[in-house]
Amino acid sequence: MSNVYIALIGDIIKSKNLENRTDIQKRLTKTLKELNEEYADVFASNLTVTLGDEFQGVFKNGKAVLEIVDKIKFLMSPVEFRFGIGIGEIITEMKKEISIGADGPAYWNARQAIKDIHSTNDYELSRILVSNGLEGQPLKMINDSLALCDFIESRWRETQRDLLTKSIENYGHSQKVPQIELAKLLGLSSQATNQRIQSSGYYQYLRMKTTIAQELEVLREGIK
Repeated sequence: MSNVYIALIGDIIKSKNLENRTDIQKRLTKTLKELNEEYADVFASNLTVTLGDEFQGVFKNGKAVLEIVDKIKFLMSPVEFRFGIGIGEIITEMKKEISIGADGPAYWNARQAIKDIHSTNDYELSRILVSNGLEGQPLKMINDSLALCDFIESRWRETQRDLLTKSIENYGHSQKVPQIELAKLLGLSSQATNQRIQSSGYYQYLRMKTTIAQELEVLREGIK
């Protein structure tokens, strides 16, 4: 089971329509480089830009995948992404420094997840999907939960999104950040910060993402 990994593929939505495409590609490369350094211990193969508007990487386990996905999403906003997460083996040699050349079911499943996002549609709200090449209730629960998180995000006002963006950029999915620290981060009073936390579903969102990450790891560990 040591060669069962989690592969991530991300691609920019409607990238060809972006006016400043070159600048966005440079920004993506910089963002991925910073995350590779910040989360060096979790990668079996670093996040790497592959086609200019697409990137991929391999994780040793599922514990930090969704946190990193959220960091990419919020750091790169307003650029929008699709994310395919694949669980499975890597059957070729991997290089830690760059995720090019490796192959196997983990990548095949991640690619299929990207394709399934198109067919699932969900009124174009769902932007992330997980595949392990199998059907089953645990996988369905994970994907339904991720779709619910995407729906919640779509209902945030700009001020609510700003709260989650700054919190996740600085603290990941941690739920232990004192509200006084969040207030300083936002430049708001404690009362205004508390109101924003309650109206956005801040803690519920972070708890859901943490729980999904745990279930993702259970799914990975269950592959023999």
